[in-house]
Amino acid sequence: MSMKPALIVHGGCGIAPPEAEAALRLEACERAADAGWVVLRAGGAALDAVEAAVRVLEDAPLLNAGTGSHLQADGLARMDASLMTGEGRAGAVVQVPGLRNPIRLARYVLDHGSHVMISGGEAEQLGLRIGLEPAAPSTPARVQYWQDHLSEPARRLDYAGMAADWRRRERLGTVGCVALDMSGGLAAGTSTGGTPLCYPGRIGDSPIIGAGTYCTRLAGVSMTGLGEVILLRLPAKRLCDLVADRGLPIDRAARIVLDEVAALSPASAALIALDVNGGLVSAHDTEFMAVASRT
Repeated sequence: MSMKPALIVHGGCGIAPPEAEAALRLEACERAADAGWVVLRAGGAALDAVEAAVRVLEDAPLLNAGTGSHLQADGLARMDASLMTGEGRAGAVVQVPGLRNPIRLARYVLDHGSHVMISGGEAEQLGLRIGLEPAAPSTPARVQYWQDHLSEPARRLDYAGMAADWRRRERLGTVGCVALDMSGGLAAGTSTGGTPLCYPGRIGDSPIIGAGTYCTRLAGVSMTGLGEVILLRLPAKRLCDLVADRGLPIDRAARIVLDEVAALSPASAALIALDVNGGLVSAHDTEFMAVASRT
């Protein structure tokens, strides 16, 4: 039975940016939604639509993923991405430098169905061997931000000294998409450049299945926000379990998991979610979240 497709994307959450910048972030989300919607309207799979949408988001310099990734304290961008389908297949890449679209490598891992997650330089080399486009994510604005905020503890890579600095840092980033195709298939994906000037190798929630991304036959989720808090609650899986096990509407499940995250750290998370009936939800406890959807 053919179903009506649906799609929702996000371009991150956080402190409200200036009005002009907010408009550009929303415009990038609209372009990503268009890219995924073309796939779905042609009868394509939800997984293909998610990948297409996230690639557009990764190519948007203003967003913190792919091209626009923030630099870690040592001046290198290391990116994370994950994908999952309603059938339970997943692929993720962690702390990968030097690739334009890490979501494409996450898709490669998913498609081969062996490992679920690969990391670092070895993941980068695999991406290059299979023909993915190399890149050195470092827009002039990101380099300038790194230079302007490079503290003395960060210069020394003094972990303890960096910790207090890091807790005060403003964040606005991570991108994601959830899609429902005409066959009733769901998929979700998330991609990020991480937290600016963090300790090299820091990993947040975005590539972690169950934390930043999760999908079942009934619902799919992509999270954004403070990764360290999201990791402790595994809200993406929790939301899907509330829908499956307790039969909650997806908007109610979303509110529950955001409240649980907020109990650890207020105003630190946001999400997009989509259920098998085409029900869309975007919810955030932060000042701002960039979202676009298609139904």
